[in-house]
Amino acid sequence: MMKSNSELDLQKKRFRPEIEGLRIVAALLVAIYHIWMQRVSGGVDVFFVVSGFLITASLLSKVHKDGTVNFFDFILGLAKRLFPAAFTVLLSIVIASYFILPEVQWTQTIKEVFASILYYENWQLAMTNTDYLDQTNTKSPVQHFWAMSIQGQFYVIWFFIIMIALWTSQRLEREIRKTLFVILTALTLISFGYSVYLTEVNQPWAYFDTRTRVWEFALGGLLFLFITRIRLPFWMSGVVGWLGLIALISCGLLLDVGGRFPGYVALWPVVAAILVLAAGENPTRFGVEKFLGSKPMRKLGGYSYGLYLWHWPIVAFYYVVMGTTEIPVIHGILIILLSLGLSWMVTNIIEKPIRGIKGKRNYRPKVATTLLMMAVPVLVANTVWSSSINNDINESTKASAQDFPGAMAVEKGMELSYDRNTELQPSPANLDGDVADTYEIGCHHEEGQTDLPVCEYGELEDPKYEVILVGGSHVVPWLGTLNTFAEEEGIKIYNITKISCRFNGEGVGEEMAPDCRDWNQMAKEKVIELDADLIITNTDLGTPANPEVEPERVELYRELEAHDIEIFGIRNNPRPLFDMGLCANPANIENEECTVSADEYVPQPSKWSRVEDKPSNVTEYDYSEYFCPDGSCPAIIGNTIVYFDGFHMSNSYAESMGPIVREDLMEKLESLE
Repeated sequence: MMKSNSELDLQKKRFRPEIEGLRIVAALLVAIYHIWMQRVSGGVDVFFVVSGFLITASLLSKVHKDGTVNFFDFILGLAKRLFPAAFTVLLSIVIASYFILPEVQWTQTIKEVFASILYYENWQLAMTNTDYLDQTNTKSPVQHFWAMSIQGQFYVIWFFIIMIALWTSQRLEREIRKTLFVILTALTLISFGYSVYLTEVNQPWAYFDTRTRVWEFALGGLLFLFITRIRLPFWMSGVVGWLGLIALISCGLLLDVGGRFPGYVALWPVVAAILVLAAGENPTRFGVEKFLGSKPMRKLGGYSYGLYLWHWPIVAFYYVVMGTTEIPVIHGILIILLSLGLSWMVTNIIEKPIRGIKGKRNYRPKVATTLLMMAVPVLVANTVWSSSINNDINESTKASAQDFPGAMAVEKGMELSYDRNTELQPSPANLDGDVADTYEIGCHHEEGQTDLPVCEYGELEDPKYEVILVGGSHVVPWLGTLNTFAEEEGIKIYNITKISCRFNGEGVGEEMAPDCRDWNQMAKEKVIELDADLIITNTDLGTPANPEVEPERVELYRELEAHDIEIFGIRNNPRPLFDMGLCANPANIENEECTVSADEYVPQPSKWSRVEDKPSNVTEYDYSEYFCPDGSCPAIIGNTIVYFDGFHMSNSYAESMGPIVREDLMEKLESLE
């Protein structure tokens, strides 16, 4: 039996002080785990549950009071609470980033600032294949806005869900809560199932996908619908509440979240939050709600939003300034205190005055104008910064190739030392965009894609030779090399590549994702079908962690040998275990970590040369000397940045390899005639 209107009024108007305490606990967990443990804490999931609980209560309250919800008033009310702090933090980040971040991070940061202020940062990170949990990834100071973006999208979605429930209940002449229960239950089941599925298939994407998080908000909404009907015995309420808080605090310590969030593992922090809220509805003398609802916790809870917004950019800037990814305990405590201090300032000096703007007629336009004027400086500053970078990039592309010899500096025995004042190719600000065009035009097989994209380059009308470039992301850069001479030599190039996958044989093991196995089968069949003169691929993984060539790779090449397919095998470039792209920053050029040993990353002899009973159709070409001249593997060679990220060759450096590879490839092709 559903509650009467008077009961609903009582439920709506009752203040839940423990929620404020729960918020600060969640925010502190996020900060602590980011600062010292570099892991997911589950705190964000708590925010999602609480948001679902409160926004459902707020919207139903408006429906009960007015019979509907005004969209503009609803959005304006949210904006007053969310925008002032968010826009202040974003403007501070733009200004600080210009002076603190290395140029190689500028373009990424600019894109993410735009995405954050427009509340689609989660999709921006998903589309750039960011792995939130991969510590080798360079993280922008606004990356944490992914959670705020999902929350903002959720609020808009929830308005329409409530309106659909209201419209449906009116047509069916039934109470809105019953209709809403059906809708939220369906959303929970569908979203949770999708979350589990996508986390298994593509965890980095699942982490940022709004659809994988809807169930957390929906459970919060369902909890609101039934929380007043939850009656726990005195002793059980105390146990349940403290159990929930302990489970929440221990979530990141006990769970291996590296590749399993959000999926079913996210049930842990979600259920923990539900237990705390349920216990708060059944207060006891020594219950967790007494601690979370205490005056200090309530006070701190008011600054939890700001703590979340401020702590991450401070951490990101700390890493750059201090040249480390480890934060001492005392420094971490100071970061948290500084974040709370900044949150206090913004809340009291900026946010509260805006939230306090009221009146009967003109306050809505005044609030909207004020919020818009706060967004303008962020957009203007970010746009000016972006335009400045584009001008620098345009100027760098006009320079002569003689100024940026790249690999040819090694070939010609030129001086390899790097002058900090020398212009670089590509511009460090455009480094992440210095890649082969396969990514832009859809030629690179994405995770979860079921078809096999094959693109053609070079001489397409009347080719003298046909070659197939096949493999993973470490093969892709060589397309830039081949394109420098393919048309002149009459070579047609077929590009068959896939992200996060390598051209390998069957039975590689569980480490290979299902869609990678499918791609390999399709790629192998296509290679055999095309019957080109030569295929070009890697002969190894290029990392010290894999000291030998996988037997499955050898078997695949042997299978191709049976089809008379010749292989131009390129030894993989060195794969450092950190972001080599950052070493192109003048401030890091003398950093010890940026000095990569050739003996460690490209030891001689090569892995392929050590394979016994090698297939006769494979000829390996070792270009290690052009990555690691004089015993080390620098980030800059011949005034050209070698890597566009951690260990993928930049397109500029790949193009500088053209004359070197051209000689070897033509000799091989001519020998096959």
